[in-house]
Amino acid sequence: MNNLFKIPARSPHSLTSLTELESRLRSLIGLEFKLTGKSRTDGSNNRKLIAKTLEDYPFPEPAFDDAYEIVPPKKKGIPKIVREFIDTYIVTSGKSYNLQVWNRIPASQTLLIKYESGESLKCNDVRFVMTKVDIETQKISCVIIATPGYIVAKFGAFGKPTIKHQLLISSKSRQKIYDSEDKIMFFQDSKKLSYLIRHDFEPPKSNMVEEAKSNEILAIDLIKKMVAEKLIGFKLAADSTKNRGQSLERKVLELLGYDPSNSDLLYGAYPDIPNQLLEVKVQDAQTVDLGKFSPEKEESINAELNITTFDIRYLIALTNPNTEIIEGIILSPGEKLGEVFSYVSDQSYKCQRSIPMDIFEKYRGLVVVNPD
Repeated sequence: MNNLFKIPARSPHSLTSLTELESRLRSLIGLEFKLTGKSRTDGSNNRKLIAKTLEDYPFPEPAFDDAYEIVPPKKKGIPKIVREFIDTYIVTSGKSYNLQVWNRIPASQTLLIKYESGESLKCNDVRFVMTKVDIETQKISCVIIATPGYIVAKFGAFGKPTIKHQLLISSKSRQKIYDSEDKIMFFQDSKKLSYLIRHDFEPPKSNMVEEAKSNEILAIDLIKKMVAEKLIGFKLAADSTKNRGQSLERKVLELLGYDPSNSDLLYGAYPDIPNQLLEVKVQDAQTVDLGKFSPEKEESINAELNITTFDIRYLIALTNPNTEIIEGIILSPGEKLGEVFSYVSDQSYKCQRSIPMDIFEKYRGLVVVNPD
């Protein structure tokens, strides 16, 4: 993407109008768009396509270096195409589209860019460009340009921010795991949990979503032998990060002796497999999304057994992004992760709003702005 897009417009009034954006993006309709099934890759390709399309037209005049200030620390919440104050989204299939906005409250008056002139660009000034791609034809069928205010008025308020914790696994650490004899980085259970576990396998007596019980929790070294060692070389379903995670969860449940047919609706809370105090993650990049809970900070998870985030066992499958094959495993209690890896210091969060897919079908073949 052209680096000029990273410089803000000279003034909020310099931004290309919504009606002009509508006209400029009409050439996207019917254009071929090959979906990879990887949300980050497809999202990046969509953003580059929109930026490239806008390059065919005059840019808004850029702001001088000393004429503006980026307000949020580390530029968090600033839209990706800063010059036009645009964030881009790709829409594919399903009954609804889950619009996720990172690190800002979308329809708020919170400052993002402050100008020396006294003018400003706020969260509610960001323009959303949502590109609908048909899975069957692999072509763009609709583009909706929307403002945060319109989305709230039309579909309802965004949900409260969901805090996202992240763990950073360096390329050096990842390579060290790949080069090890069994390709597994392993740590024993926490001292507290060591009094509650069993070291011999017995088929599960409870459903995977039931609370863990003393002497029914498999020791982490048994999980290593039964699960981690057998996952090396396993190929995950590759259509999306979410589905790869569910594929891994089902495989782990199967290896632990649970009935995979009972896991059609996976738990979706913390930890993923509460009956075994096991959190399961798939990662093909440097950062691991930890979700609502992070072992960086000790928090109570199971009051009856006095279990905290430090005691929860983490199984992190390191996959090859090109083949989706698991090439390494991290299996560790939460308390040990911070001794080897780094936590991202600033929390990221997202606000979400569900948008019915019907609206993209209603305006098939069109580029529209804040449609009725």
